[in-house]
Amino acid sequence: MLREVVPKRTKMWWHYPALRTLNLLLICAIVTDVTNGYDGSMLNGLQIIESWQEYFNKPTGSILGVISNGTRFGQVGSLFVSATLIQRFGRRKPIAIGSLILLVGVILQTAAVNTAMFVVGRVFIGFGNGIQATACPILVAELAYPTQRTQITGIMNSTGSLGSLLAATITFGTSYLGASTWSWRLPSLLQAMSSILQLIMSFYVPESPRWLVYNNRREEAWQILAKYHAEGDEDSELLKFEMEEIDAAIAREKSQSLTSWMEWFRTPGNRHRFFIVLTIGFLIQWCGNALISYYLGILLKTIGITDQKSQLIINVGININGMVWGNFFSLWIERVGRRPMFFMGLSGMFCAFLILTVVTGINQSTGFHNTSASQASLAMIFVFGAFYKMAGPVCPSYVAEVSPYDLRAKAFVINGFADAAANVFNGFTNPIGMVALGWKYYIVWCCVLVSNFFLVYFFYPETKGLSLEEVAIKFDKDQADIFESEPGQAEAVDAPLEVGEEK
Repeated sequence: MLREVVPKRTKMWWHYPALRTLNLLLICAIVTDVTNGYDGSMLNGLQIIESWQEYFNKPTGSILGVISNGTRFGQVGSLFVSATLIQRFGRRKPIAIGSLILLVGVILQTAAVNTAMFVVGRVFIGFGNGIQATACPILVAELAYPTQRTQITGIMNSTGSLGSLLAATITFGTSYLGASTWSWRLPSLLQAMSSILQLIMSFYVPESPRWLVYNNRREEAWQILAKYHAEGDEDSELLKFEMEEIDAAIAREKSQSLTSWMEWFRTPGNRHRFFIVLTIGFLIQWCGNALISYYLGILLKTIGITDQKSQLIINVGININGMVWGNFFSLWIERVGRRPMFFMGLSGMFCAFLILTVVTGINQSTGFHNTSASQASLAMIFVFGAFYKMAGPVCPSYVAEVSPYDLRAKAFVINGFADAAANVFNGFTNPIGMVALGWKYYIVWCCVLVSNFFLVYFFYPETKGLSLEEVAIKFDKDQADIFESEPGQAEAVDAPLEVGEEK
């Protein structure tokens, strides 16, 4: 098994030159969620800035929903081309293509003279970011050092909090520009920062070894793995193990021509994979987080906090909270396991939202004169954010792990569709629900969190400590003989993992 051939290293990863270089180059993919996090936090900040409200005629209801969902519309559109781009051109080039499209969107959004132009810019941003968000986690999953795969993917997910923090800080600062349109144009322009970095670094980061093997460029894949995973040692047992597994998996998938979308429904294992890949996109977006991500201003008003500067400061604090906890929990995914992280995260979010619901109801009944209730509500927003970052970083690596190579790009398209669909729903429903029901709307998300817990319990198996190819055995009983035929890999075949079993 993988854990038996990984060399025992006594120093931290940065002491190994090739591994240090690899991890620095992977920043190209790691920062992809900065744009997504920046967008939600920026829109929160802009809704609090009076000059933006005046320039766009104080949008509410469905108009605000269209503005919020502009990036989501673009992300949905990108799903129709992302898989083709990634399968045909590899993982690196689509990152560059997505970055260029996003930069066009930033220019349109910054220069907007009306609501329509602002929305069109946001659609371009979403389209470009959708391509990035599909390619980047695949590149990380297929290129990162095996024992660091989940941590790096988790950190990649938590960079959304870095983007949120940047946007919250920037909008707080530009709010002092008063009536000038640069109070909202400057935050819009600075949304380009991470994509400019990605565009530059995409020319230097290595290509996925699995994509190279699939496209008959095995020697290049060998050299990349030898350099970055084995520190140049071509006799490394880890290098041999990785190449044997990749060769066997790619040969099997090529022999079965796993290229059609209908392949998801051909076997019980693939149907199970499809269910996980689809539902996990909804699960992590349908837990109440969108209320805090996109409608913080409305939410804070329901707990009696209406001052603009106070709301902006709280927005900054929430994003610092998310960034710290996101990076912390990312380092524990491999040690704790995926299912425990999901369970603890969802349970904590439920408890926080339940308390938020109760204390906000009490506070509203007193006309928001109960200072203790307001403080408790605010505290629960921070607690919720911490537990959200326990479950959130697991998702990208889990999608990559449960998907076989030739369906991996399609898996992230399906997951991206679910994510975008959930966010479109949130974008239209949340502002209406918040206005119509106030704090009672939180009850809906308490119920959804309970259903999410049971979804994970019954359908999401553990993948801790396994290579991408070994995880396939957990879903495909009939493929065990493929791996047994490879030298030294018979021990990689465990009994098929039943859902609910912990590895």
